[in-house]
Amino acid sequence: MGLLLGLIERLGEIALIVFGFGLVVFVHELGHFLAARWAGVRVLAFAIGFGPALVSWRRGMGLRRGSSAAEYERVSYDGAAPGVSPTEYRLNWLPLGGYVKMLGQDDADPGHRSEAPDSYSSVAVWKRMVIISAGVVANLVSAAALFVVVFWIGLAAPAPVIGVVAAGSPAAGATPVDGGVEPGLRAGDRVLRVGDAEPRSFNDVMTAVLTSSPGRALPVVVERDGVGEVSFEIEPVRSSMGILEIGVGAAGSTRYADVPGLDAMLSELGLGPVGPGWRIATVNGGAVSYAHDVGAAVDAARGAPVELGFEGPGGERHTAVVPVQPALEAVVVELDEGLAQHRSLAGFVPVMTVGEAEDDSPRSARGYAQGLRTGDVFERLGGYEFPSVSEGMAAIRAGAGGELPATVLRGSERIELVLEVKRNGTVGFLVDETHASADAAMSLLVSSGPGEPFLRPGSRISTLNGEPVESFHALARSLQRLAADAEGGLAFEVGLVSPIHGGDVLTRVELSVEETSSLASLGWDLPMAVLAVDPEETVLRSEGPVDAVALGLGETKRIMTMTYLTFVRLAQGSIAPEMLNGPVGIVHTGTTLVDRGAAWLLFFFALVSVNLAVINFLPIPITDGGHMVFLLWEQATGKPVSVAVQNIATLAGLVLIVGVFLFVTYHDLSRLLGS
Repeated sequence: MGLLLGLIERLGEIALIVFGFGLVVFVHELGHFLAARWAGVRVLAFAIGFGPALVSWRRGMGLRRGSSAAEYERVSYDGAAPGVSPTEYRLNWLPLGGYVKMLGQDDADPGHRSEAPDSYSSVAVWKRMVIISAGVVANLVSAAALFVVVFWIGLAAPAPVIGVVAAGSPAAGATPVDGGVEPGLRAGDRVLRVGDAEPRSFNDVMTAVLTSSPGRALPVVVERDGVGEVSFEIEPVRSSMGILEIGVGAAGSTRYADVPGLDAMLSELGLGPVGPGWRIATVNGGAVSYAHDVGAAVDAARGAPVELGFEGPGGERHTAVVPVQPALEAVVVELDEGLAQHRSLAGFVPVMTVGEAEDDSPRSARGYAQGLRTGDVFERLGGYEFPSVSEGMAAIRAGAGGELPATVLRGSERIELVLEVKRNGTVGFLVDETHASADAAMSLLVSSGPGEPFLRPGSRISTLNGEPVESFHALARSLQRLAADAEGGLAFEVGLVSPIHGGDVLTRVELSVEETSSLASLGWDLPMAVLAVDPEETVLRSEGPVDAVALGLGETKRIMTMTYLTFVRLAQGSIAPEMLNGPVGIVHTGTTLVDRGAAWLLFFFALVSVNLAVINFLPIPITDGGHMVFLLWEQATGKPVSVAVQNIATLAGLVLIVGVFLFVTYHDLSRLLGS
């Protein structure tokens, strides 16, 4: 029902995107039409959409409801009628796609021929090549023109500045080519080159990584404040979603995004009037410009609450003291379901806990209906006992489309559940990753830890070097201070309440120099809602008409290259087929851009136009590219491909296209419905 209401609310935006998509198709078919007229081929129909005609127009007959073809046949003689055009312009019922129907040419019947001198089959092969390629050319020319307009107006896009570097990622461990600086990319690095391209936005950076060659290092050059240019060779790795990544994110601004419900979440944190449109101006009195500046200032406070200064869109001011939570170390582990990433503190990994399962929340109502409650701790989930977040998520994904047995602890109560997992691998709850609950029995459960054979999942940390531990936050703060003061490695003693022994069991933990250094460098995080900010943006704008044309042509070439490389990466397996968008996904994506302004909408239509051109010219029977292959054969041999071969190829192409359409539409709907 929620999805249906959302669709009704966005009907106008959906209609706008469908209309724009129709215009892209219209331009493509117009290219075929104009080329056919130039070649002297009789055009029988110029149609937008498929199926029966909704309305049609023919010179000499005027506007008609439905098709005028039957009426034209009655008044024509030998295919012609005085004062009446042979071409019917029609709008069909299904507004997806379109076609130009020419005398002597029928995609559904490759053997169809006409001996008339103005038929498609009668004109020279090279003229037919022009007709077939004209649709693609029209799309590329129109896309380039749209890109020219876009860059003349100016397009806001994420700046090519790194804001996040994931611990343990290829970017974090990248070694500088020339040495002289510490390994790894850093927040604040501005990307000057990636591969052989100079990115104008962070989207270009991600595109270069996504379309890079698996198993090969990718050259990355950044500009670092106080250092200058630094070159790296970084080999992307495949993520759990099947795409290549290096572990970086775009730099965030300090301006709050327009996220539904964000003002309420910020108010719950005691931030008063702060909401979308406000920005974080200071942290502990120091000015900040980027989200990573905020993170650095929070880390500098070493776990102490921080005072944030906010500035409203009208110059309003507000200050608030906000508690922080420990950042954990990312450790890659191998599970039965594949590689995963633990979030650990000196080897201790918190058990997955339900952060939100509420009956009035669209994000977690389904989990609530299945018996989960906020604060529940998973004692068992699938085959995992006291699972970490990574283990729990792996178990849920493995159970996609079925049922998953679970046991949760709710205070002193143990509750058995059978959870229904949707096909997209979700149950319907939010995970608690704060690890700073006042209830130590909940927040200090660990699913793994260092060394001792008696240590079992579900053990609870009670003391550190003889001192009571009140929360995971306090444990992290104490361990970081010990690590910062250590000379070399670090050794400490923890008291564990073991599920086997019951009472406190002391165990000694020893960390290497490298582990100690890593522990000391772990930072601190603000609550997630406090950093729900927009990305730092740059405006892509041309410096004049000539520059606009150059940018437009360059963007057209880039999108074409990216599209072709996407097919290559699909074949190599570095991009999962499930990530492709079909018509439903394209329309949905378009509706999300309507509110971003005319420039983004025109950019989207230009993107669709280029993709339509590329896909239509692939050498697949029934597409323009397939027809071009047949024409090249005819040009080379002097005779057309046999009708039998064309029929088999056309049928195979039709089956392939219908199969791909159903596949991408299924995944489009699955993403929209969350199933």
